[in-house]
Amino acid sequence: MHVSQALNYILGSWLVLLLIYADYARKYNTDNYQRSLFFKMLLCAFISMNCDLVYFLLEGLPGKGLTTFFYILNTIYYIFQILLYYYILIFVDFLAFRSSSRVKNLTYIAWIVTAVHIVLLVINYKTHFYFYIDEESNIFVHGSLYIIHMIIAYSPIALVVFNIVVSSKVFKKNQFVLLALFIFLICLGSNIDLIIGTSFLIWPCFTASILYAYFFIVRTDTGIDSLTGIGNRFAFNEFIDKLSRQSARESYSIAMIDLDHFKQINDTLGHAEGDNALRDMAAIIKGCIRHSDFAARYGGDEFVIAVPAAYDIGRLMERIQLAMDTQNEKHSRPYTIEMSCGYDVYTTGVDKSINEFINRIDTLMYQQKEERRRQNGLRTAR
Repeated sequence: MHVSQALNYILGSWLVLLLIYADYARKYNTDNYQRSLFFKMLLCAFISMNCDLVYFLLEGLPGKGLTTFFYILNTIYYIFQILLYYYILIFVDFLAFRSSSRVKNLTYIAWIVTAVHIVLLVINYKTHFYFYIDEESNIFVHGSLYIIHMIIAYSPIALVVFNIVVSSKVFKKNQFVLLALFIFLICLGSNIDLIIGTSFLIWPCFTASILYAYFFIVRTDTGIDSLTGIGNRFAFNEFIDKLSRQSARESYSIAMIDLDHFKQINDTLGHAEGDNALRDMAAIIKGCIRHSDFAARYGGDEFVIAVPAAYDIGRLMERIQLAMDTQNEKHSRPYTIEMSCGYDVYTTGVDKSINEFINRIDTLMYQQKEERRRQNGLRTAR
């Protein structure tokens, strides 16, 4: 019975995760940090899942050597199970905040907890307070202080919930769904396993949550500009389509930004430097807005930003200009970054056409560009 259950519950999940890995490994239009975290999650899952599979295939077979082997196997299982749960926490946090510094801090915490856990598992070999292998039957048995493992293992889920409550304004609706599903499925599988005394259902539930996360990543990646790492035209079209269908009254400040002298950079310095200019502009924009704000490459050398109208768009443009000036003062590129912009407030459910609004701020942007050219011409004439 154990063999058939192991094959049905664990091996099926293993194959699904392997297919997800094979497909994701071929994708190039994705965030490298996100890819790395996702692969680490899969690696921890593969290792702990394989340990689970081997144990249930051999459970109950006689032999002193197998008893020692089962201790080692379950120790490895628990180490990577803990790492898996913490990498889920780190991955979810990265999806919400896109902060590599937060990821590094959380990773340090995860490894410290894992190191403590490894020490406890080594002590457990003699004391059996976590678990032990019955020497007569060669079957796994929970120890009297197994609750310690439960606290260490499931505290990341509590941290995810705490993150949601404290930083609810940062999370977008689709991220909330992802987080809720992650938590629900993992808790469902692990709690059912605790009640019936198995570790079978955690893997199908975990695989289902990973599969949903992968669909989330694929959908997100289709809206990412591969050159700059911010939203692309597809993401922008989805954004304005959402605004056009929104009946509730809500105001957004939307800005159109054009990178000045981009054609000159391309023609005189080459397309590689032109690409660098676009990346620099995108990095400046990302550094000046919040994660909950919207930014995309509209096309060519044009970018678009959307923030709630309560947020002063004029001050945001000033911050972007200051960041550009700081970048130019470094002289790290053989060119300077300059921009022209146009912006206005759009109110859903009141303003008639979002496309007319986009054309209006596009016109304002080109009016500013012409004014800048005229002023530069006057300065040159003087």
